[in-house]
Amino acid sequence: MWHNAFVTFNCAAASGALLESDLFGHERGAFTGAIQSKAGLVERANGGTLVLDAIDELTMELQMKLLRLLETGHFDRVGGTQSIQVDVRLIALTNKDLHAQVQANRFQEDLLYRLNVISLEIPPLRERTEDIPLLTDYFLKKYAAQSNRAGPTIAPEAMEVLMSYDWPGNVREFASVIERAVVLCDDGTIRVEHLPLPHTPSVP
Repeated sequence: MWHNAFVTFNCAAASGALLESDLFGHERGAFTGAIQSKAGLVERANGGTLVLDAIDELTMELQMKLLRLLETGHFDRVGGTQSIQVDVRLIALTNKDLHAQVQANRFQEDLLYRLNVISLEIPPLRERTEDIPLLTDYFLKKYAAQSNRAGPTIAPEAMEVLMSYDWPGNVREFASVIERAVVLCDDGTIRVEHLPLPHTPSVP
């Protein structure tokens, strides 16, 4: 049923029992409000890929359960008594140094080793400004489509501001800025005043 599924989840979006239920599912009566059994993200991704963003937000207990899944292919639903087997490819994302998290006893060392089969480090946006025009075009089209509007253009001066800002919040901050600019723009052109970013006014 879930063959070739591609399931994504932000681990910072929930906590505690809800996070465990989101990941591994639960059986009826496992906790207050569990009126029926529910498959979790791991089951939904069976035969495909599960992407976990902010994996460093998992509790140590959930890290151990995820480690068991990676080592054996088995897991238990919350409140379950029978082990469930799945075949899932896991992609883990984080903006933290997991080796430092291990040293601070916030991340399981064994889980880090299991995750670190192939590691890709994406530089922060301030170190790859050549991507900014491409990202601008992508997000302009995305947010214009969501608003059922024609995609606006961006003034050269506004692009200069985007290129010169250091983007401490990386692509998430960038996306938010473009979304705001699309909302504020009412004449088809995004200008500097539509961007909530520091800039040096042009000298006439």
